[in-house]
Amino acid sequence: MSGLIDFINENYIQGIVNDTSYNHFDMITYVIILFAAVYAVLKVLNKLSIKIDEEFVIATVPYIFMGSVFRVIEDADLLKPPIKYFFITPLIYFVIFALCFGTLLLMRYLEKVRKIRNYIRAYAIAGVIFSLAGGVILIYDGSYNWNFNILIYSLVPALVLTEFVKRISPSIRMTYLRSRMYSFAIFSFLLDSFTTYIGVDLMGYTNKHPFSSLLASIFGTGVVMIPLSLILVILIIMMLEKDSKKDKNEDEKYMLTLTLIVLGFSMGARNLLAMVFGV
Repeated sequence: MSGLIDFINENYIQGIVNDTSYNHFDMITYVIILFAAVYAVLKVLNKLSIKIDEEFVIATVPYIFMGSVFRVIEDADLLKPPIKYFFITPLIYFVIFALCFGTLLLMRYLEKVRKIRNYIRAYAIAGVIFSLAGGVILIYDGSYNWNFNILIYSLVPALVLTEFVKRISPSIRMTYLRSRMYSFAIFSFLLDSFTTYIGVDLMGYTNKHPFSSLLASIFGTGVVMIPLSLILVILIIMMLEKDSKKDKNEDEKYMLTLTLIVLGFSMGARNLLAMVFGV
C-alpha cells in the first residue's frame, strides 16, 4: 500500500505541488480522464436538451481563455498555497469546467423563466466578463517586463497561416475548414506551436509536454512542431467530418472539436500571455 502511495505522490501529486513537467504516467491518465469527461458531458448536455452546435463551441471559447489567464496569474505567483494548486494543471480544468458548466445551467434557467432572451449569448458574455476580470487582476497586481513583440512573432503568423488554410480549403476539397469552429481549432494549434517554439527555442522557457519535447530534441528545434501541429489538426478535422456524415449525429463532432480547441488554445493563450507579461 505504501508503494502505491509513493507512486501516486511521485507521479501525480508532486507534479501539481511543484508545477513540474508531465511524465508518461500522468500524461496518459489525464488524456483518459479528458476523453471520458468529454463523453460524460455530452450525455449530460443531451439529457438537459442543450443544443451542441458551432454557436455553443464558439460561446465556450472565452472560458478557455479565462483558464489561460488564471493559469498565468498562478505562474506570476499572485496566488498562495493551497489556492494556487487549484490553478495548476490538471486541477485548473476542473475549476474552469465547474464555473463554465454552472454558468451555462444558470443562463439556461434564466432563459426558461424569461429573465433573458438567449442563454447561449448570455453564457458567452459571462465568459468574456470572467476573462476580463482575470486580466484586470493580472495587470493590476503584478509588475512585469512587458514584451508586446511576442504578439507580432506568434499571434500574427498563427492568424496569417489560419487565413491561408481557409483560402486554399476549396481547392483541396475541404471547404468546411472555413467554418468558425474549425478555423479556430486550426488557429489554436498554430498559436500553441508558434508560442512553444519561440518560448523554448528563443526565450529559454521550459516545455512541460514530453511528446513535443521529444520531437524538438530529435530535430534539434521546436519549429518542427508548427507544420506537424497543422497537419495533425487538419487530419483530425477530416476524420471528424467523415465520421459525422456516417452517423448523422453531429453532437460528438462539435464536442470533440471543442476538445481540440481546449487542448490547443488553453496552452497557446497561456504561452502567449506569459511571454507578453514576462512571467
